[in-house]
Amino acid sequence: MLLDAFGLQRDPFADTADPAFYFETMANASNRRRLYECLAQGRGLAVVLGPVGAGKTSLFNAVTARLLEDPRFLVGLILDPTFADEAQLLAAIIASLGFAALARPNATPRELREHLKRQLFEATVPDGRQAILLVDEAQLLPDGLLESLRALLNFQLDDRKLLSIGLAGQEEISSAILRRPNLSDRVAVWLDIGPLTEAESAGLIEHRLRRAGYAGDRSPFSIDALHELWERSGGLPRRLGSHARESMEVAAERASRQVTSADVVDASRRLPPASQTNFGRPHGPRRPWWQVWKVAG
Repeated sequence: MLLDAFGLQRDPFADTADPAFYFETMANASNRRRLYECLAQGRGLAVVLGPVGAGKTSLFNAVTARLLEDPRFLVGLILDPTFADEAQLLAAIIASLGFAALARPNATPRELREHLKRQLFEATVPDGRQAILLVDEAQLLPDGLLESLRALLNFQLDDRKLLSIGLAGQEEISSAILRRPNLSDRVAVWLDIGPLTEAESAGLIEHRLRRAGYAGDRSPFSIDALHELWERSGGLPRRLGSHARESMEVAAERASRQVTSADVVDASRRLPPASQTNFGRPHGPRRPWWQVWKVAG
């Protein structure tokens, strides 16, 4: 019903980190540049923090896509860092970078570290490549294994680290890192992802609709609806998307191609209570139409 009612080719608000739907604000552009440069230049450890649904994974995916396009970089990605011990962590890192596993069964963490170090030297030093490890959902990483990651930052050449490490996670990882001065001192870039402004929220909705095939001259969302979406989502992209999608469903059910603030209110009643929480967004001035929606040209 949603696709037919609004002339869409695909769901504009699917809960995925599809790079095609990546929306870049000025703050995001700065974060993406800083994260990319830190990892690409072998500067050490980069940390990306933010609440659930703030866009950490989307930022990681945007940087990862660029790194993977360049043969100068060797990229490993770990999505679920719930390892039982250091040996499991090191084995996962070795595998994620495409290195051969250590032939010796039941290898100790020391043996695995030495194997990883040799593999890094052989794979990167002769051709000047940079190895990069990205760990998403880093708050799930057992506390004691942060020291294991710190030890890997000791693998270095005169001008760069052999392995750049990027961690993305919720605030819990921040506390764990700050409790370890020997680790926090190694952080080269610290990015704290905040909520979107009202204009940015409207821009994200526009971007996703256009990417999904919407061809109308103006947004299907009224100015009041956009404002209501921003307040109810707290400016967090994931919640913004879920509210926007459900609001369009409500409008479609009443055979309308226009989404009103009343539709947004009705839609919020269909979502889980956590998604209805007001996260303390200030009641800022409403933006003129031309600031939050571009007329298709």
